[in-house]
Amino acid sequence: MSSYEGERRSEEAEQALPRSVALKLLASDTGVALLRAAGSPATACELRDRSGVPLSTVYRETSKLVEAGLLEETVRVDVEDGRHASVYERAVESLRVSVTDDGVDVIPE
Repeated sequence: MSSYEGERRSEEAEQALPRSVALKLLASDTGVALLRAAGSPATACELRDRSGVPLSTVYRETSKLVEAGLLEETVRVDVEDGRHASVYERAVESLRVSVTDDGVDVIPE
């Protein structure tokens, strides 16, 4: 990882996630199963195999997890035949949930 990527991640890590989205995804057995399965880079099919979540649900939920900043999506290209696939990996190792006078914050760490 370049120093720029490390700086970008630390800046992103300090930003609170939309709490309703993050908490809803984390309250879901499917969301938790996919986050567990994405501990190392994996395609949607690999996430299905690791988690037992149906493939159509994997596609729908990974999209939400990426949008919430909990998963990172990159593209893997096969240089021999030009095929490509999205690869997903957990974007955070932990989250801090804080109750404040202003409400609830969910902050990636």
